[in-house]
Amino acid sequence: MSGWRFALAALAISAFALVWNGLVHGLLLADAETELQLLMRPPSSRSLPLALLLTVAIAGLFVYAHAAWVRPANLKQSVGHGAFFGLLAGLLVDLNQFLLYPIPGSLALAWFGCGVVEFCGYGLLAYWLYRPRAAAKTKAI
Repeated sequence: MSGWRFALAALAISAFALVWNGLVHGLLLADAETELQLLMRPPSSRSLPLALLLTVAIAGLFVYAHAAWVRPANLKQSVGHGAFFGLLAGLLVDLNQFLLYPIPGSLALAWFGCGVVEFCGYGLLAYWLYRPRAAAKTKAI
């Protein structure tokens, strides 16, 4: 495993996650999520450093899993890996929120769908930035 390529991929995925979630939650679903303000922590008690650390940790785990499990490391397998992660995260987090909190089912499904697309994007980035050198060399020939 190449340390600098791993770090580059994890940081690129982290940046993508921040931009994607800003677009999804700050623009696309902002109106639907306004009703959730009563359920959320007040902004003063949220931890930005912890949120950023969590984003980088998820990105690092994704890149590690991609490097360890995606064989062959081609575009289809990489996006499939992202879709698997997205489905898993969506079931564990987004759809579970619908069972726990009084939120509309349409909002939970929107979170789920946006999450699957997000993780497919992670797969694309991992493919472009962290595929094995043999695959990269073969592609160039």
